[in-house]
Amino acid sequence: MLLSDQPSDGGLSTVRHLLDSIGAPILKALAAPGALDRPVRGTVLHDPADPLPPGRDQVLLMPGLLADQRAAAELVEAAARLGFSAMIVKLRGADGADLVDEAERCGLTLLAAADEVSWRHLDALLLSALGSQGVGGGSTAEAGDGLFALANAVSAVIGGSVAIEDLDRRVMAYSSSPDQRIDSLRREGILSRRVPEINHNLERYRILLGSEGVVRFPEALGALPRAAITIRAGSQPLGTIWAIESPEGIGGDGERALIDCARLAALHILRNRNASELELQKRESALLGALEGLWSSHETSFRLSIPPGAELGLLGFAASAEATGLLALTAHLAHALARYIVPVRPDASIATTSRAIYVLLPGGGSEAATRLAKGALTSIRGSFGDFVRAAVAPTGTDPAGLPAMRRETDDILRVTIAHPDAPRIASLDDVRAQLLLARVGDELNHEPRLRHPGVAAMAAHDSENGTDFAASVLAWLEAVGNVAEAAARLGVHTNTLRYRLRRTAELFGLRLEQPDDRLAVWLQLRLLQR
Repeated sequence: MLLSDQPSDGGLSTVRHLLDSIGAPILKALAAPGALDRPVRGTVLHDPADPLPPGRDQVLLMPGLLADQRAAAELVEAAARLGFSAMIVKLRGADGADLVDEAERCGLTLLAAADEVSWRHLDALLLSALGSQGVGGGSTAEAGDGLFALANAVSAVIGGSVAIEDLDRRVMAYSSSPDQRIDSLRREGILSRRVPEINHNLERYRILLGSEGVVRFPEALGALPRAAITIRAGSQPLGTIWAIESPEGIGGDGERALIDCARLAALHILRNRNASELELQKRESALLGALEGLWSSHETSFRLSIPPGAELGLLGFAASAEATGLLALTAHLAHALARYIVPVRPDASIATTSRAIYVLLPGGGSEAATRLAKGALTSIRGSFGDFVRAAVAPTGTDPAGLPAMRRETDDILRVTIAHPDAPRIASLDDVRAQLLLARVGDELNHEPRLRHPGVAAMAAHDSENGTDFAASVLAWLEAVGNVAEAAARLGVHTNTLRYRLRRTAELFGLRLEQPDDRLAVWLQLRLLQR
């Protein structure tokens, strides 16, 4: 179905339009005795135990009704008599032939909903499709119907099922062409309105969100090949579009259709953002500028509505390196955190970069920031597991100090996301030693001439000859020169360890009797372990 096939904004929706908009696998016609063009003004969710109300031009949804019950056929007759446009049931494995016969006799359109879709979800879909014409929901014309139309238009060009998703991987709209190419992964996403949690799928999102234009993905794990594009407003991602390719591929026309769809979808999404979302976006831009040091203290306070003398708390969130593709999508993490933080702290400002999410709290300091971090990590654990780390910067009252607070937050996250045993919520005091070691490593990488050449030679000798000189020296240093303790840790005789220590001086020029040399060698050996 193309955009031109949609009902005009001034006309009423019809049963046919609902079927075309929602379509299989969620909704299909069981009996349509010439009534698909009947108008639809709204929906009625009805308990079969209650008397059926008048329902002129309404769609009747029947949760709790079993299709093979005698009462079902009686309700079909009553619905037709009371003016309903259509009736929706779930078969749940029943044959439903008697119900179909009764519907055809009464002249009522009978529709079947997929067993997996919830009635509340189905009702929301119906109202979304109706809303674009001012039916049943008044002024809910919003992105829903327009996005469904876009998905259908792209599907008509490409030949495969198309899904439009938000940044939480929820399906906002999908194509419903009866002959489109589709697979089980897409069916599951449509039925649950959310993309299944599959590891290779998440890796694809990472690639897509970091790319410009159309990205092609080959067939994998039973999923048909797909072409995808990110929906953006400037550089800000708003969602994604995924199209299953036809056996011949998408071609130039298909790529252009996806690019046009992404541009139009961005307009639909932005048009329907409410005032609070726009305010959050404005504050995000202001916070990013403040963290970069672009504004004066006065300007930062004005842009972020910071009260005079407020104790500022800054939090940083990032996905742990141990996430192994599970949840390392910063844009997705940002949305999940915002859903918790905004209701709890409406005065907070949230900003997202490619590496971290920052949250500024204008009041409460580090104690309030830590409480918020605990609540946020608890709220997202079901989706993100324990692979997210939070950093709490030291507090301050001068907004001009925000760039320094951000640097400290970044330093803390650098340590905690790299170590699986690091605390999930950390301040500088929790990681000071590890950070110092990391900074020393930075300096040695920047100035390799400062490295002791004997340490690299010793590591190379061990690798080539299967010796254990480096491990022996490190164990001795960490035992503060206690040969017996170090030998026990290594599982060797004390004389063996003493021999190895003597040989390091002969072979690699290590002067372990000198305190400064011992420190330099230890630092380099520890860095080799990272």
